[in-house]
Amino acid sequence: MLRVAVTGGIACGKSLVGSILRERGYAVCETDELAHELMKPGEPAYEEIVKIFGEDILDSAGYIHRGRLGALVFEKPRCRSRLNGIVHPRVRDEWRSWLRERPEETEVAIVIIPLLFEVDAHSGWNAIICVSAAEETQLARLKERGLTDDQARLRIRSQMPNAEKAKRSDYVIYNDGTREALRMRTDQVMRQIIEGRNGSTK
Repeated sequence: MLRVAVTGGIACGKSLVGSILRERGYAVCETDELAHELMKPGEPAYEEIVKIFGEDILDSAGYIHRGRLGALVFEKPRCRSRLNGIVHPRVRDEWRSWLRERPEETEVAIVIIPLLFEVDAHSGWNAIICVSAAEETQLARLKERGLTDDQARLRIRSQMPNAEKAKRSDYVIYNDGTREALRMRTDQVMRQIIEGRNGSTK
């Protein structure tokens, strides 16, 4: 089974690439979805996060409000580090379990890990794909999500630069154009991986 990691900067289109890969029939695990599950009420991560950051981050139903938590941790690197320390080890355990549980007939398993390099999870893959976009594109997309210009720039700069992620990856998918162009490039990269151009485990 080929193990493929997909990474990239915020608002570059990693989830969109993931949806394209699912449409093509690939097994895909998105770690942001795992994190959402682990932060629900009743989960150990939920209890730790609320204990550290307080009940002001909760919505009226008692769930962690991602916008409130995000505003807090992106403004304070120390808070972001504490949150990552709670969430990332648990998420890593989950996607590793997901890989182990793939059926024997699975030819390719893909895990989308936005902070792949930041959390030192880049070993053990047959290929690493970086989904990238120009900063202007990222800013526009983040503003469409309701962030101010300052908030958007802060979130972009809290991560490793796209150029550095691209340099460390085996393949790069640039997502500044049309969805059809993204589909074509994604298909091209997957063909190259399957053809064995990066067959050795990193």
